[in-house]
Amino acid sequence: MPATAKNTSKAINVLIVDDQQIIIEGLCALLKDVNDINIAGSCSDPLLLMNMVRKYTPDVILMDLNMPGKDGIECTREVLDSYADQKILMLTGYDDIALIREALKNGATGYVLKNIGKDELVKAIQTVAGGTRFLDAHVQDKVIQSFMDTDSNSAENISSNATQALLSKREQEVLKMISEGKKSADIASLLFISINTVDTHRKNILAKCEVKNTAELILFATKNGLI
Repeated sequence: MPATAKNTSKAINVLIVDDQQIIIEGLCALLKDVNDINIAGSCSDPLLLMNMVRKYTPDVILMDLNMPGKDGIECTREVLDSYADQKILMLTGYDDIALIREALKNGATGYVLKNIGKDELVKAIQTVAGGTRFLDAHVQDKVIQSFMDTDSNSAENISSNATQALLSKREQEVLKMISEGKKSADIASLLFISINTVDTHRKNILAKCEVKNTAELILFATKNGLI
């Protein structure tokens, strides 16, 4: 998508990453008249993200979370492995505390929900571009609430033993390392197994937990006391 027709010399260049084209178009329409924000480009296929980052050299990436092929958390890790200073703002409909933590732990600079207003989204982009973390008001409330709900975790873990029976001991080890943000190569080295074996474990874990990607796996595992 071409850059918006405005003075972009000092504008914050933004790359939108979302598998839904209607969301991309909506964000472009929402932000097109903001003087210090320039929509440099968009990416609807997360598998092509690295090419887009190289092409557009964005100041901020607006990153969706749940995408087919590769979710936003995996994309964040991949981008930061090559561009450690890249600023990434998660823009998603998921407000689960496990996913918020996972995104931030893996290097996202901010986390906001898709029902955010224009003014707050602009503020979020500006704040993240300056290198400061940004969480919208609802996400902040979720983070605060998580510190107050420690007792509820014990009730949720009553059935964790039954859920853990889904996975073998090795699969539980791999799952723990996935939740820590480790790559297949790192897991293979730590467990003294091949990368292909790790990838097979990943596929089996996703299938057994009936989830499609790492983001959904982290959510499932957290809710069921697997990590």
